[in-house]
Amino acid sequence: MNLMQNWRTRLAALAACLALLAGGCGPLSRPESTSPPASGGEEAPGTDAAETAEEFRGVWISYIELNALLKGKTAGQAAQALDDVMENAASYGMNTVIFHVRAMSDAYYKSALFPPADAAKALLEGGFDPLAYAVEAAHRQGLKIHAWVNPYRIGAKKENAGCTDIFSVDSGGTPYYYYNPASEEAQSLILQGVEEIVAGYAVDGVQFDDYFYPADTTVIPPDSPAEFEEPAYEEYTSAGGGLAVADWRRAQVDVLVAGAYRKVHAREGCVFGISPDANVSKNYTTLYADIAGWIACPGYVDYICPQIYFGFENSAAPFDQAVADWAAYSRHDSVQLYVGLGIYKTGMSPDAYAGQGKEEWVEHSDIMKRSVECLRGQPEVDGMIFYSYSSFTAQTRSPAAGQAYDPETGQKEVENLLPLLRQ
Repeated sequence: MNLMQNWRTRLAALAACLALLAGGCGPLSRPESTSPPASGGEEAPGTDAAETAEEFRGVWISYIELNALLKGKTAGQAAQALDDVMENAASYGMNTVIFHVRAMSDAYYKSALFPPADAAKALLEGGFDPLAYAVEAAHRQGLKIHAWVNPYRIGAKKENAGCTDIFSVDSGGTPYYYYNPASEEAQSLILQGVEEIVAGYAVDGVQFDDYFYPADTTVIPPDSPAEFEEPAYEEYTSAGGGLAVADWRRAQVDVLVAGAYRKVHAREGCVFGISPDANVSKNYTTLYADIAGWIACPGYVDYICPQIYFGFENSAAPFDQAVADWAAYSRHDSVQLYVGLGIYKTGMSPDAYAGQGKEEWVEHSDIMKRSVECLRGQPEVDGMIFYSYSSFTAQTRSPAAGQAYDPETGQKEVENLLPLLRQ
């Protein structure tokens, strides 16, 4: 099939989806009143609500933490480290771990599509599969495990790219690479990667986080196609497509998200979630992620978990108000709302973008406790996920450049929080 035929096929599918949405499936509100309806989702046959009524209590285990756990370790040492992680997570009162399996187009599991992550390479070559063992270790502790995937991000190592249709943005003089969201080749690779995980491992879910289009308007201008996407957009318009470039970008991400949903649902009981930026307008206008559309219609996600890493004194977005704003969005009955909590901020100062609340995280030792209480008082919220695992051990945290850290406050935060999670 040539490119022109391909775009005509995709246009027909898009028109069918838009006709369905026009029949009543669509969000009641958008960051901008001119926003178009979402496109591309299908409800998987026979799927029920994403989770049971049990409160979802999860913790992210990031690639940074996995690197520390796995790098230079023997298989026995790596197994013990993963056992400890799962035992600790269960002891904290969690029922789910969100385990990073692909962060930079690399794999913390045996993959035929992506190169091994540096920290996992020797282990994989020696026959030890970190994800396979993590699944077993989690289930032994009564935990569910969701595989955490960054779909588009490749990072600084261009050689990690699994196809040629990529582009870069500059970060401090270093190029960082991404897959082209408009590339059918790139989309196919990403979806094959999801399929590889759910077919090969007994994971309970798959999660994408907030990395969609990079937020760089010098590379990706808002009103005209970027250089890397010009050929695809030209083919699209030549085939009769009429979407403005921003809407067209959102349509590309819609297609990927709906495709990932279908791949994940090929495993019975497996769920698909996304953890977006807390700023809905940024998601829509800069990252080209139509979160409001995905949660309003079936066939995109089973759960959404906005990263509301704010304190109650944040000048621009107080935590309780941000939660209320997300809770007010129209959601399909099959979609659960969880909230991402930034336990990594406890004991840190200043919080650079918090305005008058910049010292809140060091002046109070009960922000996480009050956050959980706030969520439990909001009937639209179904659970929470903490970023991240290592922050439950206050002494292991390191402040970012320009920040100070008070470990005593950090430890008190954990002590005040855990009794609520263990109830």
